Amino acid sequence: MNASIPQTTLQGEVVLKGIGLHTGNHSQIVFRPAPANSGIRFFRTDLPGNPMIPALLDCVVTTVRGTNLGLGEARVHTVEHVLSACTGVGLDNVDIHVSANEPPILDGSARPFAEALRQSGLQSLAASKRCQSIPGEVAYEDGTARYRALPAENFEITATLIHNHPMMPRMTYAFRFDQEAYFREVAPARTFCFEHEVAFLRSQGLAQGGSLENAIVIGKDRFHTTPDGLRFADEFVRHKLLDLIGDLTLVGRPLFKMRIEAQCLGHAHNVEFAKRICAAAATLRRKTLSVEA
Repeated sequence: MNASIPQTTLQGEVVLKGIGLHTGNHSQIVFRPAPANSGIRFFRTDLPGNPMIPALLDCVVTTVRGTNLGLGEARVHTVEHVLSACTGVGLDNVDIHVSANEPPILDGSARPFAEALRQSGLQSLAASKRCQSIPGEVAYEDGTARYRALPAENFEITATLIHNHPMMPRMTYAFRFDQEAYFREVAPARTFCFEHEVAFLRSQGLAQGGSLENAIVIGKDRFHTTPDGLRFADEFVRHKLLDLIGDLTLVGRPLFKMRIEAQCLGHAHNVEFAKRICAAAATLRRKTLSVEA
C-alpha cells in the first residue's frame, strides 16, 4: 500500500435499526462522517453527554461471545461485525452513534452494515492512510489457538476452524483482502452457536436477541437456519475470519501489510494477537525513527 493513499470518511449519514444479539435491546446505529485521524469512535446517545468510546484495543473490556468496548462507565457490546464492515469498505474515520449498549445484529453478518456504508459512499480526506506493518514474524499461542503473522505486501488471512462435532469438520479458508472479495466472500457469513449452548447462554444473560433470523444454530445432526440454508458450505470459518478482521480493526490502522495464519479463532485470542501485532509495529516504528535521526 502506498502512503499517499488518502484517508476516507463517509459522504453522508447511514442509519440502521434492529435488536442487539446478546442484550436483546432495541437499537439504532447512525454512522456519520468524521475528520481525518479521528479513527472509528462509538457514541452512546442514550447516556448523558453522549460519551465517546474509541474503537481501540485499550478500550476492550470483555471478550465473552463478542468484543465489548468501554471507557469510564460507558459500554458498547458486540462491535466486531460493525468494525469488520468498516475495514471491509475501506473506511478510516467514522463516528458511530448507538442508541443502546449494543449495535443491532441485523442478519448476523457484516453484510447489511457493509452494504449501507458502501451505498452512502466514501469521500477522501487531506491525510494519508496509516499502514500497520510488522518487522518480522509475530506469533501467539494459547491452548489449541495458534496465530502467526508475517510481513507481506498485501493483507492475507488463512483461518482454520476445528470443532469436535459431527456437523463441523475441520474447515480452512484462505482469503486475500480486497473490497470486492470481502463483499462476496466474507461479509455475508453469519454468526453461529451450538444447540447445546443456547440454554446456558441465555441463563448468563447472553443471546437474548438471538433467533434463526440472525444466527445459525448447529444441532446434533442438522443446521437450524433460515429456509435458504447456509450461504456457504464453510460459512462458519468465513464468519470467524470476518470477526478477526473486525477485532484487528482495533489496532487503529486499517491498512494491513501482513499474511496471517490463525487456528481455533476466538475474540479473546484475536485481541491478544492484535496486541502483539501493535507491540511489534511499535518496535518497527522506533527503529525507523532512530535510523532517520
